Amino acid sequence: MPKDYKLVNASSGAALRALKFFAFVLLTALSLATIFAVCMIAFGGLPHERADFIISVIAISACVSAPMGAMAAQNQYQLDRYHSTLHAMASTDPLTGLFNRRSFERFAGEELERIKRTGHESVIAIFDLDNFKAFNDSYGHAFGDHVLTEIAAISHGQLRGPFDKIGRWGGEEFVVLLSNLSIDQAVGVCERLRMRIETSRMLYKGKTASVTASFGIAPLDPVAGLAASLERADELLYQAKGRGRNQVTVAPGARDAA
Repeated sequence: MPKDYKLVNASSGAALRALKFFAFVLLTALSLATIFAVCMIAFGGLPHERADFIISVIAISACVSAPMGAMAAQNQYQLDRYHSTLHAMASTDPLTGLFNRRSFERFAGEELERIKRTGHESVIAIFDLDNFKAFNDSYGHAFGDHVLTEIAAISHGQLRGPFDKIGRWGGEEFVVLLSNLSIDQAVGVCERLRMRIETSRMLYKGKTASVTASFGIAPLDPVAGLAASLERADELLYQAKGRGRNQVTVAPGARDAA
């Protein structure tokens, strides 16, 4: 089905739903106004004085507007929640709740622009769980998924709230943006996270296990760009794995240069 046709069809459906809601509100308002008017005339008679007539109109309007306002507010609340849910689903990984690749790239792009304006340092770190395929084979994929959610929670707790960003890059691989930190400071953050992962015990349905992680760290380079910075961090991650895993690796001379 052509994309344009889908968009037109979706817009037509939205317009029809809006018209139905408007018709429902209008009919409800007219019904309430009629009921209140009949009740007031039945119990108090038809007002003859101008002041009494104005008061009657105001009373009827208030009785109608209150439930109509509540109905409109509830509809808007549900609509806002729906849009918030759609936004969260589009920007986060469904398993871990971390940013997905597209959202992380957007944040990293914004960080690169800030670096160009301010000249401050930021760092990209990529880490993944060591021998995770063997872990899944031994404990099962359900336990593996549980471990990924636990690692996401641990990692989020070790970072600096809104200043740093973490995303699931794919599989058991995660990516971290450490904003306004030097390489030395970023190494300290990643070492603390690595040790926290290493010492954590994962419990799932009576089974207990532990995992370790390997890290590659590279500066977020505004000249080379995001893709090159990520590629450099990924190369360093594989160096960490080649050297025995469960360690943080930085480019030779990067800490001296910082």
